[in-house]
Amino acid sequence: MPFDPAAAVTGIGSLPLTSMAAAIQSVAEFSSEIPFWPQMPRLSEQESVIGQGLGAVADLIEPRNEGYGYQVKEGRLDSVIEILHRNSGELTPANASGFGAFEEALSSGLFKSATAVKGQIEGLVTLSAYLYYRGRPFLSDPALFAAIAFHVSQIICWQIDRLKSAGLPVLRFVDEPALCLEASAANPIAEEQRLNALAITLNDARTHGAYAGLHCCAARPFERMFRAKPDILSFDAHEGLESFLADPHALDFVYQGGTVAYGLVPTRPHLNAVDSASIFIRWLEAASLTGNPQKLAERAIITATCGLGLLDTPSVVESFNVAHGVSKLIRRLAGTSEEKCFEDS
Repeated sequence: MPFDPAAAVTGIGSLPLTSMAAAIQSVAEFSSEIPFWPQMPRLSEQESVIGQGLGAVADLIEPRNEGYGYQVKEGRLDSVIEILHRNSGELTPANASGFGAFEEALSSGLFKSATAVKGQIEGLVTLSAYLYYRGRPFLSDPALFAAIAFHVSQIICWQIDRLKSAGLPVLRFVDEPALCLEASAANPIAEEQRLNALAITLNDARTHGAYAGLHCCAARPFERMFRAKPDILSFDAHEGLESFLADPHALDFVYQGGTVAYGLVPTRPHLNAVDSASIFIRWLEAASLTGNPQKLAERAIITATCGLGLLDTPSVVESFNVAHGVSKLIRRLAGTSEEKCFEDS
């Protein structure tokens, strides 16, 4: 279905709320055009991005004793692989309560001004980097990496099937902060294999009827993100705006129909000193160097740099208010009607 981003505002995914009703209302208030299902990590560890991605095998894994991530319990690897290969990808109320509540809100007509709906999940590279067996990540074993890749694709397709019921374009994002990791000499999975697997997963979303989004707020691996061939590229523009727009691939991406979700609003508390006009001027100066800032404005989405799940509630309000201020200015450049700008402000 056709999707016109027109500098609309959306969220990366997580919110710091523990009330489901408050979370859904916040999405309706602050992200009315591209509502997203809220991830709520403060409810439980299962609601974290890693917990949601690995929820199907939660009983078979445990936190690592040293370092980050999780490890497969001794003697349970075969069971983990079996579940990853046969799981439907369904998100349950136990680890993604926001998804069901979002579906209900969609069917009730809460998001009347929505032009698209957004879903998200942690990506195959990142989940494979966080899950270990006997001291080695799944990212270091081709068979284990393939099992995670299949599982993530199942989650993506399940979400798309459910969100399609809204009758709107579906934007389906994969969150891949681990794209910044370098492949070690001891790792049999080369960078090209990782990116090919990610590209296949994104294409699964596309062939399933959704726009494939790729988010990475880590160390700006733009070249890797372009090679994965997303429809929507989402990044930390507070840190990497100028280097992104100086990349010749960025303009090619937009001219070929790609959409860029600029994470222009820093994910931090107390944004009172952050001025929407100053952010817009910075964006405009960088965009003008490409020679066609209006085209970039037409293909833009505005977000925070990352999920808001670790902030306090007032900071969430501030973040979205700043994002809407930036959106309004970019929309004027894009030629979006003044009426539309006032509707969203």
